[in-house]
Amino acid sequence: MPLCQAADILHMLEKNNGPRSYRELIRNRTPSLQVSGVMSIICEFLSRGLRWPVIGRLLSQSFILVCCALNRLRQKMDYPRLYELLVESLLSATFRKKHNYRWWYLMRFAVSIAQERQINWLIRDRVLEDNLTLLGSLGPRPLKGYDVAYSFVGYSLWLFERGDVSGAISLVKIAAQADESWGYPEYLHGWYGLFTHDVNSVEHFVRAVQIDWSFLQRMKHDKTCRERPDIVHEVQKRTLVSTK
Repeated sequence: MPLCQAADILHMLEKNNGPRSYRELIRNRTPSLQVSGVMSIICEFLSRGLRWPVIGRLLSQSFILVCCALNRLRQKMDYPRLYELLVESLLSATFRKKHNYRWWYLMRFAVSIAQERQINWLIRDRVLEDNLTLLGSLGPRPLKGYDVAYSFVGYSLWLFERGDVSGAISLVKIAAQADESWGYPEYLHGWYGLFTHDVNSVEHFVRAVQIDWSFLQRMKHDKTCRERPDIVHEVQKRTLVSTK
């Protein structure tokens, strides 16, 4: 069995530490790679050959090798090359056609790194944001799963930060449909509604709280929500009634 195929047998493992708020997701749920022993050494060596002529094309078809290379570039804080490899992998048909869940995993990694840099170092790359949003809108179907929801939440927040509330709402709707077990898209949809008259914020806040009770406390501590005590009271009343 070729080494790149043997390496691809390994799995990407993640740690789930607590509530999945967006900031916590950025800080705690960035995809991490866990390999050990001889296989780790082999993967690390082969991942350096993604740019080699001819054989690099073969190696780039291995998900685990691509992830090893991304991890190394991230540790070196070589973001230009990291983004270049990410975009190349997302544009390639390798993961898009055969393993779309891997494609969305890489997309989530790209979004999380962009947001991490923005939160931690106030570095923002709007060209990258536009490219990732476009790639995501054309991404493999179906648009289902947590990685898809995470990615569209990221696109949505980028548009909101630019003042495009309607665009942000359109994208967060896709996020909510992609993973109905995650309350944050519904919460964010309701929060957006505080800035427009076209959204029933109460309905979306209620759905978020029904999925995850902690969102009620989040509302009570959010500065924007506290400016609308009527909404907070109505959400609390509806959710308390629904639990009885």
